[in-house]
Amino acid sequence: MTLKDVSKASGLSLITVSRALRQPETVHADTRAKIQATIDELGYIPNLAARSLVSQRSDMIGVVVPILASSLFADFAEGVSKTLEPHGQRMLLAVSNWSPEKEEEAIRTFIARQADGIILTGFSHTEATRKLLERFPGPVVEAWNKRDGVIDTAVGFDNHAAAVEMTQYLIGKGYREIVMVGGSSINNDQAADRTRGFVEAMKSAGREVRSDTIVEFENPATIESGGPILQSLMARPRKPDAVFFLAELPAQGAMLWALSHGISVPQDVAIAGFGDLSLSALLPVPMTTVQILGRDIGEQAATKTLARLQGAESDHAVLDVGYTLKLRSST
Repeated sequence: MTLKDVSKASGLSLITVSRALRQPETVHADTRAKIQATIDELGYIPNLAARSLVSQRSDMIGVVVPILASSLFADFAEGVSKTLEPHGQRMLLAVSNWSPEKEEEAIRTFIARQADGIILTGFSHTEATRKLLERFPGPVVEAWNKRDGVIDTAVGFDNHAAAVEMTQYLIGKGYREIVMVGGSSINNDQAADRTRGFVEAMKSAGREVRSDTIVEFENPATIESGGPILQSLMARPRKPDAVFFLAELPAQGAMLWALSHGISVPQDVAIAGFGDLSLSALLPVPMTTVQILGRDIGEQAATKTLARLQGAESDHAVLDVGYTLKLRSST
């Protein structure tokens, strides 16, 4: 099925049909309606690959997220998609599972598919990926963190500062035996910055950071992992009186495990999270956490991408959307 078939079936010239699809505002509404009715009847689908060869634009933006199990990254992707759609751009979504190699593979696919722009999660890339992105002619947005060395532009928040502020809050509340629980910092600049923030805040307050002060869980973070982690912590001879989870799902799992096993929160142990997923405020003991604006990050990343496609120059700057400490009953 080709555009010529649509032209023949509608009784309109090929030029009129083509203009109706490419520049609909230049064609009378009744004519557009007739063409659309013919397209629907015939089941015609435009050849986007052929169109992109002519226009040098694919109208597709490649987006890489580490996981989709967390609603934060789903919100981020939705924010990107909803911002792009009114401008005729579509999102190509890839999941890296925190693997720089899988991210590189996705980037190569996006470039091969002639993506107009690329949006990434974080700053942890392979050397090959960085070179590909530096040579890429379209906009590149690195999201979810605030760091120097931006390839093109970035949208995120200060993970390090957020961890410092939450740790200082727990110290200020009088907790003495604070344990941090986080994912691997390997190939994850957000986790690395949060861990660094926790350690710096503890040491600045004169608190000891021992080998057992930091507990690592395997990525991806899950709600199921939180219970066993808290169970092992509460079995220690030197029990923690506060646990700061650097991801929200295991923090929620830990909270549910504590409440179902007769452990009072925060009397026996305080629990703080990072992310503010919707369930956290609805738990029997509402959870203290760092609120991340995932949808806003996605919307701003897409807005930056669109601006660059419309000719705006890259300023190699980071747009900081901020974060908020949500102080609730769990601490």
